[in-house]
Amino acid sequence: MRRNQGAAAVFAILLFCCGLLVGALGHRYYAATVVKAKTAEDFRRHYIAEMRSQLNLTPQQVMQLESILDETKAKYKALRDEYRPAMLRIKEEQIARVKSILTPEQSPKYDRLVAEREWRARDQEDHPRSERHKGFRP
Repeated sequence: MRRNQGAAAVFAILLFCCGLLVGALGHRYYAATVVKAKTAEDFRRHYIAEMRSQLNLTPQQVMQLESILDETKAKYKALRDEYRPAMLRIKEEQIARVKSILTPEQSPKYDRLVAEREWRARDQEDHPRSERHKGFRP
């Protein structure tokens, strides 16, 4: 009887150790697959640091580079603001065309779908990319 208890204890300890090993490996794999989204500011800092180190930029050149990046960002924003109304007109046209093919029963459901999509889009605009993807794991 004593021998069976000893074998059972050894088996229980062995099983526990295997569980620890599988858990540690699983955690390591899970932690390695985390997506770390970077913000635009992170990319900018990295770009400036890379330019500074690769090209041996002077402090004056770094200031000029930052000014160029600021101007470029403003131009991109102006272009987005310029084409946004045209994009909204196209979107509204699509919604109207889709509604024209729906039955009276389908139309309210479609309106809810459109409202939900717009709510999600506004929510994404309100949160920076790094906050939206925080904790995202594929």
